[in-house]
Amino acid sequence: MKLYYYCSSCQEENSFKTKATNRFELQTERGNTIHERCKHCGIVVKRRINRVHAKPNKWMLIIGGLIGISLTIMAIVFTLAVSLFVVVISIPIISSIPFIAWREQDKKASAFNKVMVKDG
Repeated sequence: MKLYYYCSSCQEENSFKTKATNRFELQTERGNTIHERCKHCGIVVKRRINRVHAKPNKWMLIIGGLIGISLTIMAIVFTLAVSLFVVVISIPIISSIPFIAWREQDKKASAFNKVMVKDG
């Protein structure tokens, strides 16, 4: 998951990757504050855990879309080999893969953003 914060100097949005799925895991991984270097101005930014927010990963959405499109094309090509009934049922299921990937990423980001930790 990618987490984002704003630089206090240049007001640009920066990101960093982590394996933490919620703020509690991020707090045990990094402590109460995040120390990251701004990619735009180079200043080391010190941010509290609660000032960090998550967004859905766009690459997962693109990959899900490409997989859905390629499987849909393969199902259409396979129409000659299998019955039309199987293809008619499978195409909506296959083409829903990008929406499933988007919903999963949106749920993860929303779950991260809803929970706040107490700054000690």
